[in-house]
Amino acid sequence: MRPANSLKLSVRELRQDREGVKTFVEFSRDIYRDNPYYVHPIYAEQVRFILKGPFNRIGEKILLMAWRGERPVARASFHRSFAHNEYYKTNQGFFGWFEAYDDVEAVAALMDAGENWLKQRGCTSMIGPMNFTIYDEIGILMDAYDKIPAILCLYNPPYYPRLLEQVGFVKEIDWYAYWRDKDAGIPPLMEKVWQRFQRNEKVKIRPANMKKWNEEIRAVKNIFNEAWKENWGHVPFNDEQWENIVRELKRIVIPELALILEAEGKPVGFCITIPDANYAIKFAEGRLFPFGIFKILWHLRKVKTTRTIIMGLLPEYRRHGYDFALVYRTIVDGIRLGYTGSDCSLLAETNTRIIEGVKAMGAYHYKTYRLFRRDFRA
Repeated sequence: MRPANSLKLSVRELRQDREGVKTFVEFSRDIYRDNPYYVHPIYAEQVRFILKGPFNRIGEKILLMAWRGERPVARASFHRSFAHNEYYKTNQGFFGWFEAYDDVEAVAALMDAGENWLKQRGCTSMIGPMNFTIYDEIGILMDAYDKIPAILCLYNPPYYPRLLEQVGFVKEIDWYAYWRDKDAGIPPLMEKVWQRFQRNEKVKIRPANMKKWNEEIRAVKNIFNEAWKENWGHVPFNDEQWENIVRELKRIVIPELALILEAEGKPVGFCITIPDANYAIKFAEGRLFPFGIFKILWHLRKVKTTRTIIMGLLPEYRRHGYDFALVYRTIVDGIRLGYTGSDCSLLAETNTRIIEGVKAMGAYHYKTYRLFRRDFRA
């Protein structure tokens, strides 16, 4: 139920301690209480990430919440990434963790307060939502509100784009999610590329060695930072950021779908696909204990879809069909393991080379996430 707009509106900074951050993250319970498509995150992990996650070493942030009387009605973080600003030689502001009732007055007050905080630090605009960096959860869902989100992707009510536009935000860039069903078959071009790949004795694709996971993942990090340096908003991962991501991935990664491409014995590419655990996480309703963890483990066995989450190829090894070979192997092994389809996301709309490749393998565009921008008033 939407809070009465007649109540006094205020915007308050939340303390960045366990109690304050818990209030901040659990506000989403109210927004999505009756929404059948929302997947409640594990709230304790969100608290840990905001309080102790790697962003705290590369940026600064404030957590703001708008209230009607004593009831919260909107929230967002406002932050600067020192790593982003150093990499791009700028002073860009960002917002993230955005949730709100359909209350434009409250959202306007919230964004104005965040703008003032960022302006005090020399910023002239803000982009978001990013929770907190480009490789965390990003964007406002613009369509497909009748589908649950893929793992590590956001979901929001249909009124969010309108709310942001009403308080002065405009489109910055769109990110696309593609879907590929196993019934799409294998395109003849991919079959041809795979046959040619197999005849090349200098290259091979192998599954990740889980006994040497740390060593494997260090090689993947180096490839990723090089392969994605031209992508919109890319900032190279530092060791802590990367370790935080791979620690989470290791919980659910399947070796047969974590593929390394080697050329003359040297890792030069990779493709990592994970089970879409959101189907299982949904049953925990945001809590691991006392029974949430058992519900997740039980329902993980029933997961039949995946998300291809990261892929990269060193620039000098492109245009040889190696990316198609990685995708071919992923599709074939995924079908063999019993998976029925895969989300491929997120791809910046400017990344036309990758998008054309994804479409050529039989995937179709089924979701759009948008980053918004607001330039500050003088």
